[in-house]
Amino acid sequence: RGISHSATLRGRCREPLGSRRRIIEMIFKPKERCYFCSGKVTSREHVPPRQMFKAFDCDSITVPSCDEHNTKKGGNDQAIVSALLMPLDSGRNQYQLEPEIEEAIKLAKPSFERSKRVAVRSQFLADPPPGLENLPDLAHLDPSVQLPRWVLQLTAGLVYSKIGSSSHTISWSKATSWSFDWFPTSTPDPIAYSDARAKAEDREKQISLLNQLTWKQGWSAYPRAYPKLIYRFDIHFFKDKYVMFRHTFYNRYTWYVSFKASKRCITKLEQVL
Repeated sequence: RGISHSATLRGRCREPLGSRRRIIEMIFKPKERCYFCSGKVTSREHVPPRQMFKAFDCDSITVPSCDEHNTKKGGNDQAIVSALLMPLDSGRNQYQLEPEIEEAIKLAKPSFERSKRVAVRSQFLADPPPGLENLPDLAHLDPSVQLPRWVLQLTAGLVYSKIGSSSHTISWSKATSWSFDWFPTSTPDPIAYSDARAKAEDREKQISLLNQLTWKQGWSAYPRAYPKLIYRFDIHFFKDKYVMFRHTFYNRYTWYVSFKASKRCITKLEQVL
């Protein structure tokens, strides 16, 4: 006659506590490795970090993680969320913001002060022309906060959440992460108008080309999804085994991540869309 899990566990309660724990882990927890580096799992990483959704009643996507790719980057999570929201807060009297964005700013604003060591308000233009004198301040992230890598790890976590250990065949060190909304500088000093204008013109050309791709809507937390105005992503599959993610934060900032994947990985990703 079959024995239930509960009966099996009761029968083993006489074994040493450490032994019981190993048995329970073997039964209920398949061996997992870190979503990013395949290292030893010590925690679970939220992708995106839960700091983004403090104001909202939604579930989370979590993946197994090592300390390096979760706990040790927790401060960066808060700094990056603050840096994304600071410019929106600075310009809220000049531009119309959606209620969800207003609520996100309200809940995150107390963290701006705590993040100021690595995320500070910064004037955008050093020599603004007439009509652009009152642009909202931007946020300068200290170079120690590697925003491109942060977005890359977010992508890896989302991929792992759907195809599991198959994603370990992807070489994330060779992936590319970039944004046309990001102006990396070593100091908080404002930039020259001529430099900003050149970047803006190139941005429009590149975004126009990328918008011509066929984008498929990505997944979200379940059953209570992430608010789309706070975070969403789309995916494009190229014919040469390359995949591109397009992340949108707070309905304003767009980041792209491109990586090469096996045919098996791509098939699994296509099946969940």
